[in-house]
Amino acid sequence: MKLKIWGMIVFIIIILFITFLYFANTTNIASYITIIEKSENDEGDFYITVVNPHLSDYYIEEFDIFIKDKSTWNLLKEDIMYFAEYEKRVENSTFNLVEINYINSMRTNSPENIQ
Repeated sequence: MKLKIWGMIVFIIIILFITFLYFANTTNIASYITIIEKSENDEGDFYITVVNPHLSDYYIEEFDIFIKDKSTWNLLKEDIMYFAEYEKRVENSTFNLVEINYINSMRTNSPENIQ
C-alpha cells in the first residue's frame, strides 16, 4: 500500500515538473508591429514579416510571426501598424500570433471622426 502511495506522489511530482518546464520556456511579447510582408511557406503555413516601428534604426530587425488561421492572415494589411501579442515556446522556435489589434491613427474628437 505504501508503495502505491509513493508511486502516486512521484508521478504527480513528475507531471508538475513537466508542466512547469512547458510554461517556463514560453516567451510572451506584446508590442507595436508594422507588417512588411505577408507570405506562405512550402508547408502551407501563413506568416507575416514585421518590424517594431518604435525602435531606433540601430535596434530594428525584421522577424516572422506565424498565424494559425488563414482568415486572420487575409485581414491583415501591409504597411499598417498593429498592436500584437505573440509567443514562442522555446528559445530557437518561431513566434506564433496570439492576438492582434488594429491601431486607429485618427484619435480626434472632431464630429467627422465620431461614428
